[in-house]
Amino acid sequence: MNKKVDEIVEEYFTASNTVLRTIYFSLGSLFTCFAVIGIWVPGWPTVSWAVPAAFLFSFSSRRMFVWTLTNRWFGHKLCDYYSSGKTLPKHAKSMIAGMIAIMSLVSAAGVHAISYPKDPGYGAVSIVIAGIIGTIYVLWRVPTRSREYEHIIAKVDKT
Repeated sequence: MNKKVDEIVEEYFTASNTVLRTIYFSLGSLFTCFAVIGIWVPGWPTVSWAVPAAFLFSFSSRRMFVWTLTNRWFGHKLCDYYSSGKTLPKHAKSMIAGMIAIMSLVSAAGVHAISYPKDPGYGAVSIVIAGIIGTIYVLWRVPTRSREYEHIIAKVDKT
């Protein structure tokens, strides 16, 4: 392991009790399978599944946590994410918030169109409220990666 991965593992790995470790490991393995599918299936997300897998492995298996940080397909992205203090670049946050907003509106419109006579709009309104909460959470609660760190990543990637 390189020093960067060692530091990340020391900071974020915490073992839990046996029952929780088994649950976390099982869910992490499932998310890893989904991430691996994304390597070959166009449009299927890879890193979006690998992030929760790494998070779950950080509570259950040191070996699998290290593997998620060092594998050749998505390890460098996860390593950047963890080494930057679990932050996202501003453009990624904007894209995520926009996708939440768009998909919430599309889902609400679809639910309303399908269930209008029986549902006066409670389902659609619930979806819109959940979308607003998700968008606000991403924009204001998820830390933004500083510009300084992005320059450091660019220099490391070139070497």
